[in-house]
Amino acid sequence: MKVQVAQWIGKRVDMEDSYAVRHFQDGSLAVVCDGMGGHDCGYQAAEIAARSFVKAFEQLADEVTAKRMRDALDFSNKSVGDFFTKRGMYGGCTLLAVYVSSGVLWWVSVGDSPLLLWRHGRLQRLNADHSMRSIYEEFVKTGSMSFEEAMSLGHPLRSAVTGEKIPLIDSSPTPYLLLPGDRIVLASDGVDELLLPIPLSEAARVILDSRSDNLSAEIVEGCRALGREDADNVTVLSMDFAPAVRA
Repeated sequence: MKVQVAQWIGKRVDMEDSYAVRHFQDGSLAVVCDGMGGHDCGYQAAEIAARSFVKAFEQLADEVTAKRMRDALDFSNKSVGDFFTKRGMYGGCTLLAVYVSSGVLWWVSVGDSPLLLWRHGRLQRLNADHSMRSIYEEFVKTGSMSFEEAMSLGHPLRSAVTGEKIPLIDSSPTPYLLLPGDRIVLASDGVDELLLPIPLSEAARVILDSRSDNLSAEIVEGCRALGREDADNVTVLSMDFAPAVRA
């Protein structure tokens, strides 16, 4: 499966997102990590987490996929903690990892980096949001708060990869069956203003339905077009699923 990648630093001084992609004989692995802003060495945490997750996933090839993903997360978390402990520093990041194999999708995630699926004109989030924003969304759904108000309040994380015990982990309970034409998007939270509003904007719908050769680049350009003065880092990994054609 082909994985498209695009990034934009936004209006920030540093890029604190990191990603990794590996293709195996039986599937493809993609990882996105977003360094925690306001903490020491956000990028280092993200880079170590992504790299160490892939390393562990490669070494755990004999495990069943669900356990392989969780064990790779544990190794990634320990690697981040070890790095900062040795330096007397503190850092952390979100982590979102997806493995696609044999027509199904597995994921594990910590933090607020969204895993999105575009299917038949509908965008749905597959993973949980471990930030305060998920709490605010309940107010948006009931009409007691607008989406814009929720966005303005920020979204402190309730769970992150820091080397300490991870409070909240989301993972696919069973293999998620993919359908022909599905578009899978892994991203840092810099895409939130474009892809998470309810209802979805027409501009976002056009991008997702475009069947562009590089959906990731189209999403990043859509984020740039919003013109936000406080635009966050943006990282997007996208996959278009089509079943293998048998001869």
